[in-house]
Amino acid sequence: MNTGRVMTIALAAVASAAFVGAAAGQTAAPSPSAAPASLPPGPGRDLMVHTCSVCHQPEIAAQQHLSRQDWGDLVEQMASRGASASDAEFAQITDYLARSFPAEQVKQPSSQPGAHKQ
Repeated sequence: MNTGRVMTIALAAVASAAFVGAAAGQTAAPSPSAAPASLPPGPGRDLMVHTCSVCHQPEIAAQQHLSRQDWGDLVEQMASRGASASDAEFAQITDYLARSFPAEQVKQPSSQPGAHKQ
């Protein structure tokens, strides 16, 4: 066997191994019906599960409670990191997250009757 042919076979083997390894490491996004119960039903839920689960578990959204603006900023950040959807789909995802996981209201201490008696 000549050296050129050995190099060609070696390069083909390395390229094939890299391709097979990369393909084996990829996981398909879960189907929307397999989404965790922590994600409430509603418009945009299935789209959110499909889009976000490519990179992370979609139920991490249930751990956060953000304002609509903050959800929009986070979705925009995910898009800049490679999340794939149209602008309209990102808007639907933002709407779903803002509706399902709104910022928690800070409760003001209530004044108790008779607390200031002298």
